[in-house]
Amino acid sequence: MISNSEKSQIKILLQSPQWKVAERVAGELCDKISYNSKLRPTEWETLQTLLIQEGQVQGIKLFVKELYNEAQNS
Repeated sequence: MISNSEKSQIKILLQSPQWKVAERVAGELCDKISYNSKLRPTEWETLQTLLIQEGQVQGIKLFVKELYNEAQNS
């Protein structure tokens, strides 16, 4: 569990100009991952690659969303 002090720090971070840069990098990373070719030699490897890449994108988005949720609950 995150303390109220830590939630306040997250809120300050999200309001800083530096955060906008970090959020942009996260978005660009998601785009880069999404646009990578998923085609592999076999259908199973293609499916595995697709699922791994989608999981990476969803993980990044979930982390950013969780930061915003924690900041709102401070």
